[in-house]
Amino acid sequence: MLVDSHAHLLMLDVSPEEAVEEARGAGVGVVVNIGTDAEDSRKGVALAAALPHVCTTVGIHPHNAHAYTASDLETVAELSESPGVVAIGEVGLDYYRGRETGEAQRALFEDEISLANDLRMPLVIHCREAFEDVMSLLSGARVPVVLHCFEGGRREVEEAKERGYYIGLTGNVTYKNSRTAGVLGLIDAERLLLETDSPYLSPRPVRGRRNRPANVVHTARFVAERLGVPEEEIARTTTANARRLFGLPPEVE
Repeated sequence: MLVDSHAHLLMLDVSPEEAVEEARGAGVGVVVNIGTDAEDSRKGVALAAALPHVCTTVGIHPHNAHAYTASDLETVAELSESPGVVAIGEVGLDYYRGRETGEAQRALFEDEISLANDLRMPLVIHCREAFEDVMSLLSGARVPVVLHCFEGGRREVEEAKERGYYIGLTGNVTYKNSRTAGVLGLIDAERLLLETDSPYLSPRPVRGRRNRPANVVHTARFVAERLGVPEEEIARTTTANARRLFGLPPEVE
């Protein structure tokens, strides 16, 4: 069984129910839905309550840094106490899109790191062309951290390993220009997670189509082939990692 540790179920071109059922048919037992603002997080909490094989995060994405208020952070904190909530995220910095100023993003990120510390909940990190600033601010984190959609090379892998951070591999690791694909062997197996980031970043075999949680099987297969290990081993290891990080129930194997 696999876990899709990062999916936006409310953004798909099919219903969350259909996507989860399709994923289960492909061997994906749990999907972690990801919150991007206070309202999206609220909907994610309702989704986790309605679907038995879904859990969710709550948080404010850096793309929404301009609009967040203290009230939004209070809402995220309140939602974090709901059943099925497993982490604070998706949070971090994105200097690629340029939608928000770096100052606004960093202020939001600092607030969310403090919130995660207070709640003692893991952080799911969005980092795009901002690795040094992200890692600098994360020096204040006292909770487990997953670097979602990891795109780094040797230096970034080694720094993540030194800190004991989890690394989330999305479909872009299967692309020909992926730096991470060349250093998969350096990643600590006990810190490896598999993701889709649905509906984005479809893995190579289905690239060009909107992504769904079921497609995490393609990323698992690619990673297994690159590492020269059975797919079953990758599934077993990454599922155990997700269970440990997110506190998934023991029957998730």
